Amino acid sequence: MSHSEEQEELQIGRKLNEHLVDDESAAKLKKNGTIFGIIIVIVLAAVGYYYYSASQTEKATQEAAMALSKILPEYDAGNYAVALDGGKTAIGIDAVGLVDIANKYSGTNEGKLAALYAGNAYISSNKYSEARNYFDKATGSKAKVVQSGAYAGLALCDEEDGKLENAGDNYKKAAENLDEDVLKSKYLYFAALNYEQAGKKDNAKNIYQSVVELSENSEFGNKSKVRLSMLGTKID
Repeated sequence: MSHSEEQEELQIGRKLNEHLVDDESAAKLKKNGTIFGIIIVIVLAAVGYYYYSASQTEKATQEAAMALSKILPEYDAGNYAVALDGGKTAIGIDAVGLVDIANKYSGTNEGKLAALYAGNAYISSNKYSEARNYFDKATGSKAKVVQSGAYAGLALCDEEDGKLENAGDNYKKAAENLDEDVLKSKYLYFAALNYEQAGKKDNAKNIYQSVVELSENSEFGNKSKVRLSMLGTKID
């Protein structure tokens, strides 16, 4: 402790004694005053870190979005090797690949979106193990539609591995993250199909019925009616 700090400590003690506080209470108050000062410092540091972190997150988000805009045309064109690993694009610019974007910017929604695209690109390249890794990353997105796509991707991987009940679970999660009825009914129908093939016929019936209730005259509503009929359930 410096000389000035010692003097300040003594002044605190003198002021406490001047107000007729006993020695024990003075010591406690003096200690609590020091702790309060430490708490103030911690709070101020936390506030500073919050603004620094927010600034860094915004910067990362912008960088990830820019990187995605450069590489997604390769994905859309079916150039999955370049889309995944990066390199020279069709228009002659150097672009970072989806894998690097997903890993480097994993803390951003854009990074999670890159992971979803990477998973889809791996699926299209018949690399299901690699796809699963990136679909897992994408489930952490705050965007419901990205979460839905990620769970649907995991369901595809489960189907490839013969894990039909898991596939049903993941298709169900994919549907739960959607508000749009057509795609929701599609994922629910696929969930029911997998449950049915896994021997979970009651689960399948319940979900087929929910598809009919959700969109009775749609493609998957009609398909669900057929499956229910085949399972011995009468449709009114």
